[in-house]
Amino acid sequence: MAVDSARLSRMKQKGWSMLDAGRSDEAIAAFKECIDLDPSNIELKVEFGVVLYKLQCFDACLEVLDEVLKINPNYILALNNKARIMVDRHQDKEAMALYRQILTIDPKHIRTWIKAAQLMSSREKYDKADSCIQEALNVNDKDEELWRERAIIARKAGDLKKALEYIEKSLEQKATDFESLRECANILAADKQYAKASETYKYALKQNKDDIECKISLGFSDLALGKIKDALDAFEAAFKADKNNARVWEGRGLAFIAQGENARGLTNRGTAAMINKNYDEALSFFDQAIEDNPRYPEAWSNKGVLLEKLERFEEAADAYRHALELDNNAVVCMHNLGMLYIYKLDRRYEGLRWLKNTLKYDQQRWFKLPSELRSAVDQVEFMN
Repeated sequence: MAVDSARLSRMKQKGWSMLDAGRSDEAIAAFKECIDLDPSNIELKVEFGVVLYKLQCFDACLEVLDEVLKINPNYILALNNKARIMVDRHQDKEAMALYRQILTIDPKHIRTWIKAAQLMSSREKYDKADSCIQEALNVNDKDEELWRERAIIARKAGDLKKALEYIEKSLEQKATDFESLRECANILAADKQYAKASETYKYALKQNKDDIECKISLGFSDLALGKIKDALDAFEAAFKADKNNARVWEGRGLAFIAQGENARGLTNRGTAAMINKNYDEALSFFDQAIEDNPRYPEAWSNKGVLLEKLERFEEAADAYRHALELDNNAVVCMHNLGMLYIYKLDRRYEGLRWLKNTLKYDQQRWFKLPSELRSAVDQVEFMN
């Protein structure tokens, strides 16, 4: 029976569209229908496996891949995808066995050598990782990615001399390669050659101006050079792109402290620790900030956020109130206090009034409220 190619194409497109829209059940149903239309198409089954992987349906994904490998044990893409799940599950022995199987089929499969090396490097088995890269270089010693990976392994192993040698070989192949330039700067920074690192990060950013990690690393290099303003500029550029990056908050904190803004810097460092879920360290930083400047509202406000996370709700409310005594226009703090009163402290009326007060400063906040609170907020008076 002939396959209805047009219908198959439509269903595949629907499956990917449903996946992009977050409608997982419909995405799975669409791909199952595709397989019903063309049950002997193993490429389609591998594609379905990718969908299941993206949806974190790992057991189902493995079932599909194993079905493919029963039909064709040498299907490299299926073997690679199965190895990826083994890596995610820290089943290193099984992952390496799959990589070896691929390399038996195709000893020149460079991507597999790289993946095997990255797995060994992530487990701090640097000699084995380097051996994998050497095998790949025997296939193609002009591949800039291979030399870059070898440089990364050497840097992680602490051999910065070799790391610089390898990254130079990578850049000999492609002098403007962004990832190689960034790694070169990383090695220079690790070797405390901060001036060269700073210049290399800047050159790398000319190749890719949006890379956040490169901006952060530039900030740390400039900070090490005592260029506080330049460091803050770099951190702020990264902060605009990602306000939830702990390294940005840490870098900003160190820079603020370096220019004498201790409370602000300690608060930033506390936020970094909170993002990393190091809550005891975060609380210590916030308390140090308050001790340095009891009238710094952000320290009190961020301490309130942390205490909420720790389910110390009364203390969190006290911290928010302290912040609002110091800055009665702190809209986010008002919102946090209002929601805390309503949902955790059974003080609904007070909470609604705090939420009402946020509308004095930002009327758009009404649309951000949970739908069940909007009419209730409308009915209460503004606070004096």
